[in-house]
Amino acid sequence: MVADIPPAVVQIAQRVPGQEMGVVMYRLRRTFDVHAGPMHRHDELELVLVSQDGRTVKVRVVRSVVGGKAADAAGRADIENQYEHPNASDVFRWPFDPRYVAEYGFQVVDPHAYRFSSSIHDTVHGSGVFSTDAAGNVVHFQYTPNVLPKYTSSGTVTDERSEVLPKYWFLTSETYEYSGHYAIFGGGASVLIQYDQFKRFADLPSALSALDAPGM
Repeated sequence: MVADIPPAVVQIAQRVPGQEMGVVMYRLRRTFDVHAGPMHRHDELELVLVSQDGRTVKVRVVRSVVGGKAADAAGRADIENQYEHPNASDVFRWPFDPRYVAEYGFQVVDPHAYRFSSSIHDTVHGSGVFSTDAAGNVVHFQYTPNVLPKYTSSGTVTDERSEVLPKYWFLTSETYEYSGHYAIFGGGASVLIQYDQFKRFADLPSALSALDAPGM
């Protein structure tokens, strides 16, 4: 399959690892809303994370509210563990990541847009389109996972990506929109994740010390 990958996609994938190097701390804000018939639920989550070369190293929960109820210490610890040690089935495999590019097929839409799809039937592969800026940096992608969450019949994920620090690229937002049924009720769910307050550190101990500082 590698031989069938358009040369432009190969160049884009080769660029990505170098754009995530370094030790960075940032803030994540997530809101989740679901409705089905008379049932409604609203969750809010705010985290501060430290990553090294694109890999999450340490997480601190700033705020977690599920259905109007704040998470207790055990619940906050569970959230931190989930983000520090995510299940492989929870992390979508980007089609422009050099580790996974061979798992996709591609179609060139225009010089800055590429359609992708995968025959692998699981939650971490899907089909959609990603687009680049004039320099070949991925700035936007939208896709439908090959396997949707329970109770959903359709869904779309939209991600925005930019240079959040000099020579460091990261997501700035993710939006998930789902529709489906629960029992006899039609309904839907939406998730908005925003990433901001990026700060670079000279080394990992410095970042971890900042994460543990009072008021963080």
